[in-house]
Amino acid sequence: MYRFLFSGGGGEWGVMLRVTRFRLLIQQRHLSFATFLIHFGRSSLELARLHDEPRLANLTISSRTYDRWMTGDIKGLPAHDVCRVLEHMFDVAAEVLFATVHADSTPLSGAVPLSQPAEQSALAGADLWDSPGRIRAQTKELFPDETEAADVHLAQAAIERVVQQYEVVGPERLGPEVRIVRRMLHGLLRGRQSQADRQQVCRLAARVSGLLGYMAVNTGSEAAFAYCEEAVALAREINDNSTIAWALGTTSLGLYYAERYAEADAAAAAGVGLAPASPQAIRLLVNGRARALARLGDRKGAVQAIGQALELSDRQPGLVSGLTSCISFEPYGMARTLSNALTAYVSLADTARAGECADAVDAHVMASDSAWSKALVRLDVASSVLQGAAPDVEHAMQLGHEALDAAAGKPIQSILKRARELRVQASRWDDLHPVREFDERLSSLTMSRSSE
Repeated sequence: MYRFLFSGGGGEWGVMLRVTRFRLLIQQRHLSFATFLIHFGRSSLELARLHDEPRLANLTISSRTYDRWMTGDIKGLPAHDVCRVLEHMFDVAAEVLFATVHADSTPLSGAVPLSQPAEQSALAGADLWDSPGRIRAQTKELFPDETEAADVHLAQAAIERVVQQYEVVGPERLGPEVRIVRRMLHGLLRGRQSQADRQQVCRLAARVSGLLGYMAVNTGSEAAFAYCEEAVALAREINDNSTIAWALGTTSLGLYYAERYAEADAAAAAGVGLAPASPQAIRLLVNGRARALARLGDRKGAVQAIGQALELSDRQPGLVSGLTSCISFEPYGMARTLSNALTAYVSLADTARAGECADAVDAHVMASDSAWSKALVRLDVASSVLQGAAPDVEHAMQLGHEALDAAAGKPIQSILKRARELRVQASRWDDLHPVREFDERLSSLTMSRSSE
C-alpha cells in the first residue's frame, strides 16, 4: 500500500493507493481500459452462453468503476454477476482478485505470500482446479464445429464502437483492439460453420479488415493497402458489393494521400462501377473521384463527380443531413459530402463554390465532436482565403492555428498533409510574422510526430 502526501493550507494530507491482485494482473497483461472492456465483454458473452443467462451478456464496466478497482478504492466485492465474469476472465476467485498484496509481488497466483488464511485458501483452490466455466470454454475450443455466437456478437459490438468513437479516440488506441477482433474472426473462419454462419463471419471479417485499412491510412502506414485487399477478398467470397465498394473507397483514400491521384481515381471508379446507384457510390464519387480528379487538374470531371454525388444523395431516403462518422459503413450524410466537395473546389481554386460549401457545412461541423473534421474544414477555408483576389494572410494563418488546436496536438496524416500544403501556399508571404509563426508551430508538431 502506498501513501502519497500533498501540502495544503492545513498541513499535509494523503491519498491511499491499495495495490490489489487485479491491478497487478492488469499491469502484467498491459491492458488499457478499452482493451479490458473487450476481454470483459467476451467473457460475459461466454458465460451467458455457457449458463443460458442472457442478462450476463449486457454487463459492462464504467471507466469510473475501473479506476476505483485500479486504485483499490473498493469496499467489499463488486456485484455477484460482475464477480462471476471477472473470475471467468482471470480464472481467479474474486476474493483473491481484490485482496491487498505487496506492490512488488508477482501477479501469478501461488507466488505471493498472503497474510490472511481465507485468501490463501481461495488462492490454493484457484491453483489446483480450473473454474467450471473455463473448463467448458476450453472443451468447446477443441471442437470448432459451430460459429461462436458470443464472438460474432463481440465483433459486431466492436465495429459499432469503433464507428462511434473513432474520431474522438483515434487509430493509435483503437487499432490494437480491432486487431484482436480480426484474429478472433480469422480463427472462426478456420473452423467449420454452416453456410449462413460463414457468410456472417466473412462479412464481419471483411469490415474489420476495412476498418484497420482506414486506420492505417490515417497513420500513413503501407499496411492500409494490404488490409483493404484482404477486405475485398473476404467480401468477394460472399458477393458483398457494398463492403467491396467501401474497401475500394478506403484504398482510394490511401492512394490520394500518397499523391497517386490517377490510381486513387481508378480505385474509386472501380467501386462506382460495381453499383452506380448504391449509397456507397456517394463516398466513392465525392471523396474518391472528385478530389483525385481535382488534383489532376480535370475540372470538368471533378465537378461532374460532385454533381453525381449530390444527385445520388437526393435520391437516398432518410439521408442524414449532419456530419456522419468518417469511418462509418453507412452512406455519407450531406454535411460529409459537402465537406469533401469543399476540398475538391479548393484544389480547383474555385473560391466561390468553396465558400458556398464552407457556409453550408459550418454549423454541422462546429456542432459535431469530430476534431479532425473541424481541423480539415478550417484548413480548406484557409487555403481558399489565400486563393482569393485579395488574400487575407493573417486570417488564413489564424485558421491554420485553429485547425492545429482542434486536432488536439496529435493530428492524423490528412491534417498534417493539408497543413503543410497551406504552409507552401503561404510561402509568398514568408516575410510576415503570422506565416513564420505558423511555420514554427507546424515544424515543431511534425518533429514530435516523427519521433513517436
